[in-house]
Amino acid sequence: MLEPTALKCPCCDAPLSVPEGRGQFFCQFCGTPVTVPARSAGDRAGPKRGVAIPEKLQVQELGGELRISWRWFSPVVLFLIPFCLAWNAFLVGWYTLALGGLSEMGGFAIIMILFPIAHVAVGIGLIYVCLVLLLNHTTVRVAQGEMSIRHGPIPAPGNRRIAADDVEQLYVRHERETRSKGGESHVYPLLARLRSGKEIKLLPRNSEVEVARAVEQLVETHLRIEDAPVAGEHRD
Repeated sequence: MLEPTALKCPCCDAPLSVPEGRGQFFCQFCGTPVTVPARSAGDRAGPKRGVAIPEKLQVQELGGELRISWRWFSPVVLFLIPFCLAWNAFLVGWYTLALGGLSEMGGFAIIMILFPIAHVAVGIGLIYVCLVLLLNHTTVRVAQGEMSIRHGPIPAPGNRRIAADDVEQLYVRHERETRSKGGESHVYPLLARLRSGKEIKLLPRNSEVEVARAVEQLVETHLRIEDAPVAGEHRD
């Protein structure tokens, strides 16, 4: 719900309306960030919560722009790389032998070529996982009326772009997963609830809970979104 105010955009001088419960929003005409005076929104903005910011996060806030980034690096990749090299070296040797004897072994060589196809897929997957753990990073950016999430430089799913003024609440959801052997695991995706009622996943289920909660706090504080409890939210 929008409340009429006498505010004008400091850039294009257009008359503006303030989204309810927001201390900062973006001009719908030119995208310039606008901060609501304390007398209009100071009593609505929720207090900054005491969530620790992990050291791996690089946070930059300049003017109306917020940028949060972190690397995907995990020590597990140091153990995964030797296994990946050994697996793919075996496949290279296997196919060298199969292709070299194609004319002599005939049909048997064709079987040798087709048999390890599933192993080739695993080998490619291992290479991909090693590369993203070594090279990739995630960047969350709030600027010019838009919130974007980008993973790279190796292509990865989960890139997002949404209008910042559409975001009503961010929260980390606690989900339980039951495994086939009876075990249970816990995952903590970061979601955005939009004013339309739609929910969008911002960070995946396998994201670190400390990172997800820190991003939630930083973005809500930057946009001056009043924190409110959501069913299923992780708040410990």
